[in-house]
Amino acid sequence: MVDHPKTLVGFMEMYPTEEACREALFEHRWKDGFRCPRCGHGVGWYLKGRGLFECARCAYQASVTAGTLFHKSRTDLRKWLIALWMLSSMKKPPSAAELSRQLGVTVKTGWLIRRKISHAMRRGEHELLFRGMVELDESVVGGHEPRTRTTPTRKRLVAVLAEETAQGGLGRARLEIIPDACSKTLYAFAEEHITPGTRVRTDGWRGYECLRRGGYDHERNPQPTPQAAGELLPWVHTVISNFKRWLLDVFHGVSPKHLQAYLDEFCYRLNRRKVRLDLFRRLLNRCLLYTGPITYWELIDA
Repeated sequence: MVDHPKTLVGFMEMYPTEEACREALFEHRWKDGFRCPRCGHGVGWYLKGRGLFECARCAYQASVTAGTLFHKSRTDLRKWLIALWMLSSMKKPPSAAELSRQLGVTVKTGWLIRRKISHAMRRGEHELLFRGMVELDESVVGGHEPRTRTTPTRKRLVAVLAEETAQGGLGRARLEIIPDACSKTLYAFAEEHITPGTRVRTDGWRGYECLRRGGYDHERNPQPTPQAAGELLPWVHTVISNFKRWLLDVFHGVSPKHLQAYLDEFCYRLNRRKVRLDLFRRLLNRCLLYTGPITYWELIDA
């Protein structure tokens, strides 16, 4: 099983060579031994000269990275694992430019590595729905533009969902770009992410009136002043404020086209903040077992 090195020195000692990284990926992907990706047979041979495994039944040849996020990557596995460790362990993860400098790769390769890893951090279908007590609001992210409930031009409208724990603290959060703040859009967002019957606290925006009709226990809190928003909905404002600060500190702004990827990355790290020492293994698990191959062109067109 892949361990989480607590320091960079510890990482270098644990994964000193490319072969050590390959063995770690094999153990993580095939804990009970090789399993043919084509026919599922459990017996195969390692072709040392080519770095491939050949199935004893159908003769299919596959590498340990075939069909994963690392599929056909020409970048060393050790550099991939270093990038994974940095993105999972550092409170302020490196930008693509900084990652390229640290790994000794081109800026394009650094961007591709980082963008593929953040792609693996996106919300999966297996993610649990929010329940209990949640806060729901929307905010705008981007350049200077007056705040509006209509579709922004330079900014992007983002739905902000924050879960309150039984102890009154912040639980999980979800940030997602939405086209507008009309009732239909907000209800579709709530239906996708919130368990029916959940108590949902919002501000007084009329677009949220649909929640009660949809079976949610809607708590409407009209804002007497704009300054009161942070008191009425403290957790959603904490989440979006921290995201904007993180975005500015690390990236100094991002393209609206790729904003959702950064929203997903922020939420992935935030929702797993209590298991930080296991984040490297969890993220590798996503890249190796639950995320298929994706190309550069697919990422820039996403």
